[in-house]
Amino acid sequence: MASTTAVHAPALRPVRKGRAAARPKLTVVATPKASGSSLPFALLCTLIVTATLAALLFMNIQMSDASYRITRLQIQSQRLTEEQQGLQETNERLGTPQELERQAREIGMVPVTDPGYIDLDTGQIIGRTAPAEQTGGAPQLAEVPAEEAVPPAQIYDEPEPYHGMGNEGN
Repeated sequence: MASTTAVHAPALRPVRKGRAAARPKLTVVATPKASGSSLPFALLCTLIVTATLAALLFMNIQMSDASYRITRLQIQSQRLTEEQQGLQETNERLGTPQELERQAREIGMVPVTDPGYIDLDTGQIIGRTAPAEQTGGAPQLAEVPAEEAVPPAQIYDEPEPYHGMGNEGN
């Protein structure tokens, strides 16, 4: 078997002419002059922090104002709901047959004893009717002050334009 060996050649070094030529000369350099003061940068940072705090304060005030407004509207809504429930109870109480009969008797109405009917084809009255007995003279309607009077319904007039519930845009 043949063995191979690597032949090493000695490394060649460059020849230097002198040590002084190989090294660069070092000299003392003056410190660079500052280009400006740091005052504008500090003012900019202060302005940014101040503007951020002012915006934060403004938003906090707006949020607390909105919170108070929401609380006030919730209280008003609760009050109106209670008032609506009270009115519904009053309406239900006044709509009972006993209450309607009492109110009818107060204005002079009497119950019908023997109803009569009209035949629409012939126009004849069927049944025997008698005039109702009056309980004492014609009833007189009470005078109602103009402030308390309910105006007559204006069914066929133009409706007024809707302007909202009053709390929009506040």
